[in-house]
Amino acid sequence: MLYQLLKPVAVTGINLFFNSISVENQERIPNKGPVIFAANHPNTMMDPLIVGANCNRRVAFLAKSTLFSNKAFAWLLGLIGIIPVYRKIDAEGDMVRNEEMFAATYRHLEKGRALLIFPEGISTPERIIHKIKTGAARIGLGAEANNDFNLNVYIVPAGINYSAGTKFRSDVHCRFGIPIAMTDFREQYETDDRSAVQAVTSQLRQALKKLTTTVTDQADADIVQSLETIYKKELTVDLGMDKHSKDDEFKVSKGIIRAVRWFSENKPKWSHKMKQSIIQYLSILDKLKIRDDFLSTSRSKVTFSRRLQSWFFLVFGFPVFIYGWILNYLPYKLSGILAVRAVKGHFADLSSKKMLFGMGLFIVWYTGILVLFYKIIDDGMWTALFFLTFIPSGNFTLLYFRKAQNYRQHLRFMTIFYQKRRLLYQLIEKRLSIIHELDRAKEEYFAKNIRNDSSEDLSDFK
Repeated sequence: MLYQLLKPVAVTGINLFFNSISVENQERIPNKGPVIFAANHPNTMMDPLIVGANCNRRVAFLAKSTLFSNKAFAWLLGLIGIIPVYRKIDAEGDMVRNEEMFAATYRHLEKGRALLIFPEGISTPERIIHKIKTGAARIGLGAEANNDFNLNVYIVPAGINYSAGTKFRSDVHCRFGIPIAMTDFREQYETDDRSAVQAVTSQLRQALKKLTTTVTDQADADIVQSLETIYKKELTVDLGMDKHSKDDEFKVSKGIIRAVRWFSENKPKWSHKMKQSIIQYLSILDKLKIRDDFLSTSRSKVTFSRRLQSWFFLVFGFPVFIYGWILNYLPYKLSGILAVRAVKGHFADLSSKKMLFGMGLFIVWYTGILVLFYKIIDDGMWTALFFLTFIPSGNFTLLYFRKAQNYRQHLRFMTIFYQKRRLLYQLIEKRLSIIHELDRAKEEYFAKNIRNDSSEDLSDFK
């Protein structure tokens, strides 16, 4: 009952926090029967909400035991369906109680229900898949073994990809992988249960790597992000893909990751030189405080009509911007400040804290404004109409702010153009040189991999 009451609140919260939540391959999820969803974990509380809201199944979560330290809170978590896991880093002395956890998950699967597990065991915002623990495989195979492999348990990998996980109104892309059937490992499990567990875990790791835009180390993550900044849009168009499609955007990112790995392994000197050149170029842009897309030759020309539309929007939208700013700025700003203080440097928790503080502060703030408005005008209908403007005006204010920032960037670019024209031309030449070298590398990459028939390396571009 509590789960059903809280789910709409959670879904509303993430839909308000994120600009878009796109989901792929939902048809791969079994409509009924025991399922274990196993996802990567870059964003502590948002991850279970994203998967839980989009898997079309009611799920029970596995969570660290420290959340259950308060008895009242533990009781509530139990009602929602959260099962405690006793990790060595949290409660080494209580790890024997994990037998209770396994028993609870077995009972859950035996009833044909769904579980959600984060097999990395930790949540970090880095663009890396950490070591996959064996828990998901042990639970799935253990439940099958207890029931003579008649349950038909599936592990469904889920890849969660954030455009900017800690930012309000950013994007999320969730991809479900091909289900892994535990019955396929029956013979291996009955011969050697440990090797079967390792085989499932290895398959799960490979699936999560394919479903996410993760890399092997942070150095690669930095250069991939840089390449996405200056080359992703041009590469998307060059490959005939839709730059507005989250699926195509994901595929291009995966292709860039594979190419970075290939060049690092096969042409390390060229790769290092290219990385240094890109980092130097972006560093100059950062010092000048201008964006790369303003130097792109593929940037669409600003026509007089578009410029007129922008001026019209900025001038006539300003009163609405002020109205939305007055109604929404204080709780928006305060929730960010409180969230940063609450996470204490653990940024995987930042977006969830922002959402929690935001929901609480906005409810209190909106309620106070409505009460005050009603007392002043003493009219229920006008108060209701006033309330209906709150969220749309807030969204408009964010849109206006971003448009204004973009226009300010344009003014800064034009100022630099007139004051430091030579520097700007040098930057454009440097960018063109980088793009030319990347285009040449792209052709070489495709040619070498086609020649070697390495379909895995090319699959993400298709």
